[in-house]
Amino acid sequence: MKLTAQKKTGLVSTAITIVVILCLVVTNIVAYVLTEKYPITIDLTSNKAFKLSQESIDYISKLENEIEITVMNSRNSFASGGEYFEQAMSVIEQYEKYNSNITLKFVDLVTNPTWASQYGNLDVDVNDIVVSSGENTEKLTVYDIFNVQQSWYGASITSSNAENAMTGAIMNVVTEDKPVVTFLTGHEESEDSNFESILEKNGFEVKQIMLQTEDVPEDTDIIVSVAPLRDYTEEDIVKLNQFMRQDTESTPVIMYFASSEQSDLPVLEEWLATWGIGVGNGLVAETNSNKLISNNAFYGVADIKDLSYTEHMARTDLPIAFPFSRPVELLFSTNMGYTTSEVLSYSETSGLVDEKVQKIEDIVLSGPITVAAQSVYTKDDIQAKLIVFGSDMLTYADFLNSSSLMNMEYMLSCFNTLAQRENVFNIAPKVLGGGSFTLNQGSLLMYTVLLVIVIPVVVLAVGLTVWVRRKRRQ
Repeated sequence: MKLTAQKKTGLVSTAITIVVILCLVVTNIVAYVLTEKYPITIDLTSNKAFKLSQESIDYISKLENEIEITVMNSRNSFASGGEYFEQAMSVIEQYEKYNSNITLKFVDLVTNPTWASQYGNLDVDVNDIVVSSGENTEKLTVYDIFNVQQSWYGASITSSNAENAMTGAIMNVVTEDKPVVTFLTGHEESEDSNFESILEKNGFEVKQIMLQTEDVPEDTDIIVSVAPLRDYTEEDIVKLNQFMRQDTESTPVIMYFASSEQSDLPVLEEWLATWGIGVGNGLVAETNSNKLISNNAFYGVADIKDLSYTEHMARTDLPIAFPFSRPVELLFSTNMGYTTSEVLSYSETSGLVDEKVQKIEDIVLSGPITVAAQSVYTKDDIQAKLIVFGSDMLTYADFLNSSSLMNMEYMLSCFNTLAQRENVFNIAPKVLGGGSFTLNQGSLLMYTVLLVIVIPVVVLAVGLTVWVRRKRRQ
């Protein structure tokens, strides 16, 4: 039987189609086998949210310690929590790829409920991540690896802090000598466990002492006093002076946070004055809506005056909320070995609010107004530093945990700089999708006018123009 030209063409086409299909099938099978053995992923996000930064890669690739990462859930169950959980899992899985000393495993606590008992008092729960090296262990919760925002409608993840949290946890379990931060108690100080926890998770050892009955631990690098409501005694001041006058290789530091709720503290204030710093009465208010976090004159944005405290920050493009701050005064510039300088301030459009001010219109502009200052004492081989903040709300959880503010990055950078730490990682949180941003009152008004008035008017004008032209053509 002789095939016609049309039939020959059809057979050739069919044969080519079969060959192409077979090639595609074989290619897919080979690709599947290869990717199962050598996983290949491509991160197309603009901020490389699913990849480790080069800083983390360089650090972990050199570690010689045996490190174990345990995720308290199955891989699929953890990742099924949503896109941010999938992103975190992608980041976590990369650590063992860059160092053979790092191992990753998954333990489903639902099917293995007794597994958590081996971690003692860590109180391990589902989706927690435990990082261990030798006898050192650290637990990360979803609140550590994600920035979570609370609202009337519940909690929502605004960005991922997975890489920063994981690299920080690894650093904590392999580092033996950590800077020691000692918090003072016994004078009705404001105690914030969240603040202390943040320091611990970022490589600091935190201690607490009652200054009236205990001496400052010899290994203390930084003393922190947060808004004491009762005055210090002369004996307390002697202990502070002994700490600041010690001859050590490091620089002793005291960080003092004032509060709007404090009454007069004459002994403590006199000691601050010897360092050339005073904390004034009244509150600093901001009259420029573009410098406010919300429509509240006492929720102003602080301007950074000393850039040395930003060197460990991953970003500086967000505002620092500094609510309800008292003014901080520089009593002199230099005197008897003390040198003072500004650290943070409110803008030129700020003023003071006291009993004479009844409404915002009564505020007399007197800015810029200092809200944080430092004094450095230098004599012979001794150097010490005192930093005074006009508000303790800088360290409140609501502001530290907000992904639209820079409070967390700034405070950690301050502590890392003061502790003279070198190997510090502060990777910016990763936002998936559109992310979030903060609108001040000026921007809010502009967008409202644009969306509610300008765009509708333009659309209406264009529509009327088209309608009129068509009407004339008829």
